[in-house]
Amino acid sequence: MEQEKAPRVKLSPDLNKIVEAILFVLKLGADRGKTVTQYDVVKTLFLADRRHLNDYGRPITFDNYVAMFHGPVPSQTYDLLKGGRAAEAAIRGSLPWTSDPIPGQNARSFVATMDPDLDQLAPSEVEAIAESFTVVKSLGFDQVRRLTHEDVAYLEAWEGGPNGNGSYPMSLGLLFDKPNWEIASELEFVSKFGMH
Repeated sequence: MEQEKAPRVKLSPDLNKIVEAILFVLKLGADRGKTVTQYDVVKTLFLADRRHLNDYGRPITFDNYVAMFHGPVPSQTYDLLKGGRAAEAAIRGSLPWTSDPIPGQNARSFVATMDPDLDQLAPSEVEAIAESFTVVKSLGFDQVRRLTHEDVAYLEAWEGGPNGNGSYPMSLGLLFDKPNWEIASELEFVSKFGMH
C-alpha cells in the first residue's frame, strides 16, 4: 500500500535570482580557485534555499525541488545548467556562463562570463549562498550526497519505489525544520503574483 504523500505546492521560480545565484556560486569558485560543477551549484542552492527558508520564512530562488538519484535538485536551475535553446529561451538570451566536460567524470565544469549583480540578492541571501558553497566544497561529493539524502523532504519524495531514475516533487512544507504547510501555501501565492 502506497503511503500518503505530504502536501505539495508549485512555486513560480524567480529566474532573475536563480541566474544571479548561479553566477555568485561560480564567482565564489573562481575566487577560491575551485572547479565548480553542476552538482556543486545545485547542492549549494538547495542548502542555501533550505537555510534561508528556515531563517527568514522564504527561499532565495523560489525554485521547485525534486528528488533525484543523487539528491535534491532545483528544477529550473538544473534546466538552465543543462543549457540549450530551452535555457536560453527561459532567460531570453545567451547564458552568462560556459561549461566543459570534465575528463573521466560524468560532470561539467562551469565558468561565469560575467559577474553577478549582488544588488539582486539580499545580504542574507548572499551569506546563505556563500556559507552553503563552503559546506559543499569542504565536504565533497560523497558527504554532500549523504547529507542531502538524509533530508526529510528528500526521503519522503523518494520513498515508494523509485528505481534509480526519474524525479519526484519534494514538499516545500517539509523543508522547514518543523513542517509548515501554511507558510508553504503562502509562498506559493506570493510566488505566483511576483511578490518574491
